[in-house]
This record gives sequence, C-alpha cells and structure tokens, in this order.
Amino acid sequence: MKAYDDQLTVASQVAREAGAYLREAWQHTHTTHSKGYRDVVTEADFASEKIIIGRLRAAFPDHAITSEEAGADVSEKPIRWLIDPIDGTTNFSRNNPNFCISIAAVEAEKPIVGIVYDPLRDHLFAAQHGGGATLNGETIHTSNIKKIEAAVCAADWGRDVHTREAIWLQTQKLLDKARTLRALGSAALNMVYVAAGWIDLYLSLHLYPWDQAAAALIVQEAGGAAETVSGRPWTPQSKDPLIGATPTLIEAFRALSPGVPK
Repeated sequence: MKAYDDQLTVASQVAREAGAYLREAWQHTHTTHSKGYRDVVTEADFASEKIIIGRLRAAFPDHAITSEEAGADVSEKPIRWLIDPIDGTTNFSRNNPNFCISIAAVEAEKPIVGIVYDPLRDHLFAAQHGGGATLNGETIHTSNIKKIEAAVCAADWGRDVHTREAIWLQTQKLLDKARTLRALGSAALNMVYVAAGWIDLYLSLHLYPWDQAAAALIVQEAGGAAETVSGRPWTPQSKDPLIGATPTLIEAFRALSPGVPK
C-alpha cells in the first residue's frame, strides 16, 4: 500500500461522481454569469464544487480545502485540497467537450495526489507522489520527443491584455519552430495530455493553484517536468510562467525563448 492510497481512491471516486453530474448537465442550456474580465461561471461549476467539497470534507474532516468558486479555508492543516470543479468553463458553457475536473492534495507545498477527470471521454488521469501516473488504471509516460521541430505544443492565452501579448510573443517562436501548436481551453487537460504523450510541450503564463497542481504532479510522475520557465522552483502557488514537457524539451524551449517573462 502506497502512502497516499486513501486520498487517491477517494479523490478518484469524488471526481467520477461530480463528472457524472457534469456529463448530464453538459447536454442542457447553461446559466452563465460573468465573474470578471473574460471570466465566466455556470450553475454547474457550483453544483460540481458542492459535490466535491462535501465528499472530501466527509472523508477527511481534518484537511483544509481551497476551491476556485468557494475560496479557501482560513485554517491551516497539514493537507490542503485544491479543487477546480470545471477547468474549461468557457468550453463547457458553449457545449465544447474540452473540459475536466481537477482535484489535488498538497502537503508542505508539494502535490501528493492529483486527479484530472474528463467526464465526457471517461478519462481519469491520476497520480500520487512516488507512485507513477495512470490513465484509467494504465501506466502513462510522456513522449520521447526531444526536438522542438518535432514537438506538438500547446498554450493557453490568459485573460488580460498583458498576458495575451506576452504569450503571443512566445507562441510565435513556437510556431516558427514546432511541428504544430494547439489551444484546448483547459490548462489541466493540456498538461495531462503531455503526461500521456499526446502533446509534447505545454506553456502557460498565468495559472492559479487549482489549475495546475493536479496536472503538474501527473506530468512529473509520468516522467516529465513541470517547471517555471525562469528555472525558479515550482510550487502550486507559483505565478511564474509554467511549462510542462520532457526535460529535454524544456531546455530546448528555454534556449529558444530566453526572454520569457519572469
């Protein structure tokens, strides 16, 4: 039995339960509200979040929780859960199938369990610290692509003008060199696709802890690297640009883009 089996099992069950709700809700008209510049939330975000928080509190009453919509527990606990009830809400609100649930457990600023669940495709990506990464129970690994010229890359645009201008400068360099570039509209899906070897490199200039913690652990446990582009240590709280890829591709990207914002 691995150290975090209980947390991984419960998080997997919780993700599937919330995912079953989203799978049904996705087929219907959504009530969408603006919660900021280029940022929306639906009734399904709150419903999914309620399911996840309720189940985690029942299973782990001595843990803290931070969730995108509900906010953060003030009290500090040894383990904190980071929850994104729908990563890719804009996609969900437009009946675009590229969205997922992201659930991570963090201890001492390091992810120890990560779950990313795509309910429409029934893809459950999972990892625990030191235990490898899986997709529906089968071991996954990052690709063996080592050169930017052969890499399928992905990026997300962010919301504010400064972030979009900065990411455009970097993606221009990737467009010049890489095989191709994708934008799925879900940071967590982009990252776990790196873990599965379906994408070779993912770049984002701004993510929140609940966006990145689960997927970054899954990438790392699949043999890849989730690092800040600047080379500073990555944690779920990092606001530095994040890159997920094989270690070789990260170094190739840094050489290609020495001017990435720090």
